[in-house]
Amino acid sequence: MSAESAQPVDYAATFDDVQAAEREWLARRRAAAGMPPLQDDAVGLAFSGGGIRSATFNLGVLQALEAGGILPKVDYLSSVSGGGYVASCYSWLRARVDPVPPDGAFAVEIPGSGGSVLDWLRGHGKYLVSQRGFSIWTLIASIFASTLVNVLVLGPPLLAVVYALTLDWLPLAWPDWLSLPGGHVPSGNHGFLLLLLAGVLSLALFPLVAIAFAFVSGVPSFDNIGRIDRLRVLMGRMIVGGIALIAVGLIPITETLGEMAEHLFTTRYAEAIGHHMSYLAPIVGGIASMLMDRRKGDNNGGRLTTIGLSLVVYGLLVLSNHLALHEAWLQSPVFYGFLALSMILALVSSLNRVSIHAYYRARLSGAFLPRVGGRSTPDPGDFRLDQLDPAHGAPLHLINTTLNTTSSDNAKLRSRQGASFFFSPVYTGSTTTGFRRIEGYAGGAMALSNAFTISGAAIDPDMFATSARSVSFLMALLNVRLGYWAINPKFGDRRPLPLPWWWIFIAREMLGIGLDEKRHHVHLSDGGGFENLGIYELIRRRVRFLVVTDAGADPMTTLGDLGRAIERVRVDFGADIDIDADRLYRQRDMALMQQPYALGTIRYADGSAGRILYIKPTLCAGLTADIYAYWRANPAFPDEPTSEQFFAEPQFEAYRALGQQIVAELIGATPPPGVAEWFESIAERQAKS
Repeated sequence: MSAESAQPVDYAATFDDVQAAEREWLARRRAAAGMPPLQDDAVGLAFSGGGIRSATFNLGVLQALEAGGILPKVDYLSSVSGGGYVASCYSWLRARVDPVPPDGAFAVEIPGSGGSVLDWLRGHGKYLVSQRGFSIWTLIASIFASTLVNVLVLGPPLLAVVYALTLDWLPLAWPDWLSLPGGHVPSGNHGFLLLLLAGVLSLALFPLVAIAFAFVSGVPSFDNIGRIDRLRVLMGRMIVGGIALIAVGLIPITETLGEMAEHLFTTRYAEAIGHHMSYLAPIVGGIASMLMDRRKGDNNGGRLTTIGLSLVVYGLLVLSNHLALHEAWLQSPVFYGFLALSMILALVSSLNRVSIHAYYRARLSGAFLPRVGGRSTPDPGDFRLDQLDPAHGAPLHLINTTLNTTSSDNAKLRSRQGASFFFSPVYTGSTTTGFRRIEGYAGGAMALSNAFTISGAAIDPDMFATSARSVSFLMALLNVRLGYWAINPKFGDRRPLPLPWWWIFIAREMLGIGLDEKRHHVHLSDGGGFENLGIYELIRRRVRFLVVTDAGADPMTTLGDLGRAIERVRVDFGADIDIDADRLYRQRDMALMQQPYALGTIRYADGSAGRILYIKPTLCAGLTADIYAYWRANPAFPDEPTSEQFFAEPQFEAYRALGQQIVAELIGATPPPGVAEWFESIAERQAKS
């Protein structure tokens, strides 16, 4: 029996089985919606990332598509990050409300709230703190709590390791010439001494490796590109590793800075000042470097920030050594109690539940999954993805995330630092991991709220925007993370071993190891880390008609997310997207003369073709006065930064109304009979403009 045939029936190694299962799901959906059977005319709707701005704009888009009769004809609803907030809200409503009211799903009344779902969403624009009893201090307290618990779990073993490095357990002695003026030669600290010697050895061997490199490159019988490249990589690692090992190995020398200060200065507090400056200097210097980088803007590519964070990390290591040497409590029963508590928490507690991811999930669930069935309704946050039933006629929801592949053996995945990983009511997974039936994944407990929260995990170590090792190390240490450690679909039928997974996961994030597609657990984060429009998985499914809204922050109209998506689908699927994006760029400074859409074509690798309608939040003519009023008071509209996640009612309504009015204008006063006819009418309008 082959390895593939031995796989469980709910696991699919290739996408073909996934697509077949999805077509069965869509056939039932179309029957429930009163539509003809699926042929080659699948319709996809994609909502981009962009936080609450994208959610609010796309709320208006959904309302307009629903009122115009287009939404019931949509087969796939693909969402990324902030676009998934409102897309998940719509999927939840369609699963809980039957039939849908004539005014649309968002007009459903919420028992006990005194208003509709739209009113609820409008009142929860500040979703992170909008629930009763919550405030900015609740958010700050939750962040501090997750950091405190993480430090409690990591701190004791880290101090124990540092203490082990300070012990005297080898017949070695530090050379006298390493001592600072007025300072003593360190004794013991053999662990640090070995690190120092390893760093010196690494740099000392570099010339020999360089000679070997020259020899291999020059002798024809040894001239091999792979061998040469391995030597190049080795030489780079020898330099970086050597410098890092020497810096850490010299930490005991920094402990004598107080003695040097006392020797050089007669001030009463010279010794104490010098002693504490050993760790304060790099920490304060690192913070100053980051502040300087912020003042300079983007001109130096963030190099000062990287240097600053490296100094902060080094200062924390020196502080750990200071605590290990000078605090008697490290050898007390109290410390051993903390060490035991750390081990217990690492074994039994969930990093996913303690990190700020859990707070983020609870707030998103409370804001975007209202209790439309009354108080007797089960907790919406526990609503499972497999409960999205095609019998309700709603689109098949694809929730896009990024699988971290920073340390993958595959060169393509490693260079991209991520791969597409989706959740749906049918399957979940990635090309790199294979796919598993959603009802059998994670014990059948994957909730809708969890999936769209992972899709919006925009702050996380080892992402493309936080790939500097010092950044990742510090973020993981302080538990500044929204990402999620998930079961690999390939191993979804196996129970994980009872290991201290908290330590293992954080170590992987700190050091950038074990972040690939082959482990029992894979790391997932914001879908925008791979592709921020949500069209990648729709192109994979070769939809005939594709509507995509690009609500990411793009004040200069660079159309970066569109360009990246086009590149990714061309490389991975051989699909070419031809769209007149230049016109949108040329119009970026024309204010009310802009056109907020572009119609293009898709040429698939199998010879078939499709059409794509690209919609962008754009200030244009024909909008209502309240939108213009908000714009005049807030000139950055509609591209206010994604960091702005607290929408008051005027801001919320401006973005919602913008999305609704743009799409309503595209549909027209007389709704078209079908999606094909709608696209034709837009093509005629574009040809005349």
